[in-house]
Amino acid sequence: MQPASVAVATDLSAVSQSTPSPIPDPERSRSRALLIACLTVALERFAFYVVFSLYTLCLIDRHHFTEAQAATHYGLFIGLAYFTPLLGGPIADCFGRWRTVAASGVLLSLSYFLFIYDSLRFWFLFLFSIGAGLFKRNITAAVGALFPDDAERDTAYSRFYLAINLGALPSGVVGAWLVKHHGYSLAFLVCGLSCLLATVLWCSARFLLSAHHRPPRRHHEALERDRLITIFVLLPVAVTFFFVCHQSGSSLTLFARDNTVPTLLGIALDPPTYQSLQAALVIGLTPMLNRIWRSRPLATHLKILLGLLLVSGSCLVMATASLLGGNTGRVSPLWLIGSYLLVSVAELCVSPVGFSLVSKLAPPRRVGLLMGLWLAAIAVGNLSAGLIGRYWTEWSHHTFFLVLSGLSVLALPLLLAQRKRLRIILGGAP
Repeated sequence: MQPASVAVATDLSAVSQSTPSPIPDPERSRSRALLIACLTVALERFAFYVVFSLYTLCLIDRHHFTEAQAATHYGLFIGLAYFTPLLGGPIADCFGRWRTVAASGVLLSLSYFLFIYDSLRFWFLFLFSIGAGLFKRNITAAVGALFPDDAERDTAYSRFYLAINLGALPSGVVGAWLVKHHGYSLAFLVCGLSCLLATVLWCSARFLLSAHHRPPRRHHEALERDRLITIFVLLPVAVTFFFVCHQSGSSLTLFARDNTVPTLLGIALDPPTYQSLQAALVIGLTPMLNRIWRSRPLATHLKILLGLLLVSGSCLVMATASLLGGNTGRVSPLWLIGSYLLVSVAELCVSPVGFSLVSKLAPPRRVGLLMGLWLAAIAVGNLSAGLIGRYWTEWSHHTFFLVLSGLSVLALPLLLAQRKRLRIILGGAP
């Protein structure tokens, strides 16, 4: 099986070299539609992660927030990005998925443009929350609707997840460079233009993306009750996992700014560049982990357990770094890099399988609701990540990370208690 990055490159080559055929090819049409969806989400995620890497620093530097206030607002910002998709499905049912995604791109563009102005932060959050709610759930559902069976859908989601990280890859470096040389306003202007470009690209492919409808879904062999229990068991996992995973935009950014040596081997490392580092690690580790999973298969529920343990370990790494630096001094960037490495491996164990599992296990009449609940669980984790950030300046840094490490494994007893059911339901899921 070829790596996802090679597959995406092959799709790009096929699109550029193909010649018009009088007979429509459904497989080629689906590949082109997937490619357009991947490019669209990459541009949108680039804009989002530029703002993600700069949001806390902008509130402190430009709006004169305290670190505690900035962390709380960060939690609100990142929480809205995942909570409002609960509303995206019903709206798409009324107006159509293609129109809904196109409208969301316009709203996201406007929100980033408005954030340029200090007095319009409320309208930024208002438009951003609506745009994110319409975009994220519906473009994910559009990808799932393109392919007829589980294996093809899993491959499509793998490529889609790769596209997300390819979009995030340059975001931290570009955001840091723009702020350093031109200020925050130009950085947010670039984000708005990126979302506009994504919208134009999406609109240009209306026929391809609206021509495919979700085929009849194959029911999972397990009873509906067991499938529902499995999903609800996984919801607290999403909360605890993303509670720690998205510290990268708040406490880890502040640690990079105040407690980390700003250079490594003569290379300057501005705080936002670590966001690009995480995306690069995910992209680089994906083919490696795929080979490991093929040679040494691991049941899905064990991957989830491993992911929770790894994010807990990443917090222990930061607690150790904080102690070595006396909680106020500067330490080597290798500590942050090591923490991001563990988080990236954990992300690959947990995050890519979430949407695919919910899509496969949810009863057809409830798939929209349960997909929304999965996103809402992520939103609760993100909001919690910001709320606990209020204690960044009240607790010592090593205490802060030790508390995170303990909280990140709260879902482990639940997973262990349900391991038999999870092994039966998820054991064969990719």
